[in-house]
Amino acid sequence: MTFNWMVFGYGVLGGALAELLKWYQLRESPNSPPYLGSAKYWVLTVLMALAGGLLAAVQNVSNPLLAINIGISAPLILKALAAVTPIQPPQAAPTAGKPAEPRTIDMIAGR
Repeated sequence: MTFNWMVFGYGVLGGALAELLKWYQLRESPNSPPYLGSAKYWVLTVLMALAGGLLAAVQNVSNPLLAINIGISAPLILKALAAVTPIQPPQAAPTAGKPAEPRTIDMIAGR
């Protein structure tokens, strides 16, 4: 079995569209999360789009629209799975005046 880069690309496009939807929702939110400017958040964003591409490539679909649909679903499924994880109370900041680092699961869940 060969890796289908075209399907992977369509899946990444779908994953990027799902992330774009999340950014749009955050834009309209009255209180945006403090981690939006962190490098960790943007690495996770890229990884979510790549997860959409990988899922589409593993399923090896032949229809580009279906590959985009699978790519969109991957970040949304991961976000839904992360959202069922209970919220932990914030821990004390390690240094005074500096906010505590948000958990990765909270970034994925969009909290």
